[in-house]
Amino acid sequence: MAVILSLVGRLAGRSPLLTRLAGRLMAYELRHLKGKPVERQLLVYQLPDAQLALANDLRVADTILSDRAGSFPKAAVLERLLRPLIGGGVFGQAGGEPVKQARRIFVRALTRIPEQRVAEVAADLTRAYLADWQRGGGEVAIPSELSRLTIDIVSEASLGARFSAAEGRRFVELFFAYHRRVNPVLLLLSPQDTAAQEHLVERMGLTAIGAEMRDLIRKRFVSPLLAATPDAARAPFAATLLDAAAAGEGVDRSAAGDAARHEAMLDEIAVMLLAGHETTASVLSWLLWELAAAPAEQDAVGTLLATAAAADGRAGANADGGADEPVTRRLAALIQEALRLYPPIAFLLRETTEAVSFRERPLKAGGYLVVSPWTIQRHRALWPQPDRFDPGRWLAAEPPAALADRLAMIPFGYGPRVCPGKRFAEAEMHAILAALLGNCRIARTRGRTPHPLGSLTSRPDYDFRLRITPRGAG
Repeated sequence: MAVILSLVGRLAGRSPLLTRLAGRLMAYELRHLKGKPVERQLLVYQLPDAQLALANDLRVADTILSDRAGSFPKAAVLERLLRPLIGGGVFGQAGGEPVKQARRIFVRALTRIPEQRVAEVAADLTRAYLADWQRGGGEVAIPSELSRLTIDIVSEASLGARFSAAEGRRFVELFFAYHRRVNPVLLLLSPQDTAAQEHLVERMGLTAIGAEMRDLIRKRFVSPLLAATPDAARAPFAATLLDAAAAGEGVDRSAAGDAARHEAMLDEIAVMLLAGHETTASVLSWLLWELAAAPAEQDAVGTLLATAAAADGRAGANADGGADEPVTRRLAALIQEALRLYPPIAFLLRETTEAVSFRERPLKAGGYLVVSPWTIQRHRALWPQPDRFDPGRWLAAEPPAALADRLAMIPFGYGPRVCPGKRFAEAEMHAILAALLGNCRIARTRGRTPHPLGSLTSRPDYDFRLRITPRGAG
């Protein structure tokens, strides 16, 4: 196996064709996460030029993700893979004071978006999409349509504008193409020097895709926002970035003047759009796939939504379930179980800047550490029947025993780099799910079972279709 890995690492980067071939050999990393990865507490792999450790031990995971000494920064390979999309955006950066400052601005911007505003935008846009889906016959390409929907929600709630329908479809197509080409494993197997890895990223063909996506963002959002002062009530995220730039905070990262500030603003808006929509679209795609095979679960939620709507004097189509405790609890159980089985970021990759030892296993400096929400949240020592979709585990009188340790459930990460958009994503998912299940029934159509890509996120590997019909039909 070591010989094969070394060969793949050496082939990658020789040409675009060989890079694509190597990428196919190492595609779908999540297919390997069974057996030992969900049974052992620590696994150490020898790569051609480095070590890689997969840590399921929750105390080890705490040490890595909390990183109080700054010994385990986010791996530079991630920044190299994301740079064509988000430039110097905060999500891709390894760490340090500039990242802390940028995160503070990001958090401040997100706190200016009320949850009620997120829920209202999400409910309104979901109903509009539902109407379009029904006019189109009700058989829906779920991953791409949910991506379009969630991009619209994120951009409307944070930037006060949306892509046109054609722009949105193109943006989603490009992002899916980026996912299919990007391959972190190839960088881990390649020679561990900056020039070789940057060359390999270029061979993956990411630059042109990223440039077109950034151009769409620039034309639709950045240029109009810079041409006029954004209304902070309608565009709170953009207004916060502009305020920070005017005050000389983190978005002005050089002395190059307005051009650098505008490019930095584009970077952070790209982070907001890409990370903000992808979490929700990925998790809900998997949740709808599971619910399509669970009609009784759909009906139980639909009944609760209808009851709540009747009690509130509204039509069932307008119920969002936001203030009704049984509805909220049931929706939360569905979302939590989807987040447990299909965490949007399957691997949290860190570097070792110095030699360390975990569970009496020495690890050299210059290696990699992986804390995987995917393996921890399916670990047999923590979760009964871990591979089973079972929302009922969240509805029992007592919470799952695994939750006695905070690290057993980390779909949004943990520590100082926990996802700052968690609150936004949860409000968005609740509203979308309520609008869907309150109005529709979902069923599977013919087609193969999807698998998670696992390259950047856990999104499905193809655009599977589900049949969505009005709840009152038939």
